[in-house]
Amino acid sequence: MKALPRRIPADAELDALMRVYGYRFTRTGGVAGAEASTDPVHVAEAERFGWPVRTVDRLAPIDILDRSVAAASMLDEDAVLGAFIAGLGSARHGRQTVISFAWARYLATAPVKDDGLPDCGLTPSRGDAFELDGTEVLVRLALGWAWNEQPQRYLPDLETAVAAGLPSPTADDRERLRTLLDVISAQPAGTRAGELEKAMARAKIVPEADRYQRYGILIGLAEYGLLPGTLDPAWDRFVSRSEFAAAWSGGPRSDITPPLSGWRGGIDEGRAARLRAL
Repeated sequence: MKALPRRIPADAELDALMRVYGYRFTRTGGVAGAEASTDPVHVAEAERFGWPVRTVDRLAPIDILDRSVAAASMLDEDAVLGAFIAGLGSARHGRQTVISFAWARYLATAPVKDDGLPDCGLTPSRGDAFELDGTEVLVRLALGWAWNEQPQRYLPDLETAVAAGLPSPTADDRERLRTLLDVISAQPAGTRAGELEKAMARAKIVPEADRYQRYGILIGLAEYGLLPGTLDPAWDRFVSRSEFAAAWSGGPRSDITPPLSGWRGGIDEGRAARLRAL
């Protein structure tokens, strides 16, 4: 089986992978769905760049846990936060690592259950292993999506961050951050996350992002603790999946997950200052 490259796909290789996984760039720089190509010529083109296409690995939960802990231990906090800022513009994949890192950083000391694992979301829905297409995960990161569910998908992000390094923010990225923080600070008490996402869209801070990508950015800020809510941020301590489920405002059909779902306005000025200083 071809090994997964430890880099974020870009340029021609990203174009080739988008074709076979069913994505396309819009005229405005956003991303839209497209029919996934099964043409052997297109698949071979992607594979020539070294990518296994539609290849599923079976990963045991303990392996994901151990590898995630090892990768997170090699990442620097400020570099992770700087990558998040870069994710606002110059390096879309930087949005996810703050979420992945926050989830993994306390796993080594988290209390374990009877199965020997912490209550961290690494329970397969069926069988004893997770099935993961790492190429697809990295393509989606390259296109700007971020998520705080399915933590088995954090592993390619963390290991790639270690192997390839994390992006540093540009002056434009820092300006986008300042604008985003201003927009958040301007929201009145009682504002919900859905209203904040709409305000972010109106401000055109990340004009190429879609609704779900904007939510991913806000989830990253919530997991870092900049958007205070009813659930502690994973940046500060181990947050069990039981706590996560109990805090899920709106229930499992809601688009907005904790800790972002519990935000009702306000900003942690100390954490905002840390980001501004990077």
